[in-house]
Amino acid sequence: MNETTTTSQVSSAWGYAVAAMLAIGALFQSKPVFGLGLLLGAALGLAWLWTRWSLRDLKVERRFSQQRAFWGEEVDMAQVFINAKPLPVPWLAVDDHIPGAVEILSLPATPTHKARMRQVSAALSLAWYERVTRHYTLKCAARGEHEFGPIDIQSGDIFGLFRRSETVQTPQTLLVYPRYVPVERLGIPARQPFGDFRASQPLATDPLRIRSVREYAQGDSPRYINWKATARRGALQTKLFEPAATPQLFIFCNQDTFANIWEGIDRETLELTITVVASLANHALNEGYMVGLQVNVFAASSDRQVKLPPSRDPDQFTRILENLARVKGWSGLPMEDLIRAERRSIPRGATLVIVTGVVTADILDVLLALRRAGHAITLIETVGSPRASKWERLATPDTLNAQGITYYLVEDAEQGLAL
Repeated sequence: MNETTTTSQVSSAWGYAVAAMLAIGALFQSKPVFGLGLLLGAALGLAWLWTRWSLRDLKVERRFSQQRAFWGEEVDMAQVFINAKPLPVPWLAVDDHIPGAVEILSLPATPTHKARMRQVSAALSLAWYERVTRHYTLKCAARGEHEFGPIDIQSGDIFGLFRRSETVQTPQTLLVYPRYVPVERLGIPARQPFGDFRASQPLATDPLRIRSVREYAQGDSPRYINWKATARRGALQTKLFEPAATPQLFIFCNQDTFANIWEGIDRETLELTITVVASLANHALNEGYMVGLQVNVFAASSDRQVKLPPSRDPDQFTRILENLARVKGWSGLPMEDLIRAERRSIPRGATLVIVTGVVTADILDVLLALRRAGHAITLIETVGSPRASKWERLATPDTLNAQGITYYLVEDAEQGLAL
């Protein structure tokens, strides 16, 4: 907290007047003038002391009805003021700093000198030991982890001669999940959205369920060598696993919207990309897939890329939404390098979906290599802005489908995704 006391021009004038009255009364031995000077001086001192104590034992809090919300949901924000002293607060001016991406219903908010922040002002008074709560309704109209700033408060004496200001640090965040919609509204068929390609091994294997062993063959993964059986038989033996009962889906989300990072961020395309990823994850989980997510962005408070292993856990979709909500558009690794780094850990028979706002030749090369390795591949290209709609498309449905890659183009050049 930073406290400062300011003196108005009126109070300064009264101070000079009091000094003049006392001087004139003493010089000319005028008791009425001298007495009036003492009376005004006492009133001025009382006003200063009142101001000095006006913000003492005054508690200011900001509370939310929930810390996480879905896109488009309304959240209640409460400002709580508690005057825990016998001295009333005749007036209190409040300036609350909120993120510009959060909309306050039925109340205007003014811009501030801070980037992407707005200010909500209010005025109230508190009696001794009184508690006052102000409620506001926030509409979560933008995905992200929104940080709320400090609350500036100002009060003073009942005459307004002195003012005391204080900045209350209230670091809080509101996490807004990205929006998701039925995949049909994206132009993706609900039936077989990932194509009808059947991999050479229809189901992924479960590494926890060993069926038997056989002699090692070229192309087998060294990770699955059974060293005990190898020692007994004198030749390399490979583990055979039972097929997994649930198909696995790996979703790769490319948060880059340009081929080169220094070109900036196309916000509309990024938001469209995240909406598509969230929608596909929701659809796949409802269809019984084990869904995993990887994003070429560092996880919160970590130096690792976002990586969620495939799962059908009831909380998996919430985890996916939380990670997508925190994507800001600056990556640490190109998408093609991320896929190359992870390709060895992807089980055979798993389906891969790559959602990206920019398709480069390197991305296409690595996807074709995965297709030749036996994976079902779906590429979804997003175009969320007029600028992106004018780019030359490297991928076309005919050429990619001929190579075994299912391709979709999701676009709305005028409004990003008007749903």
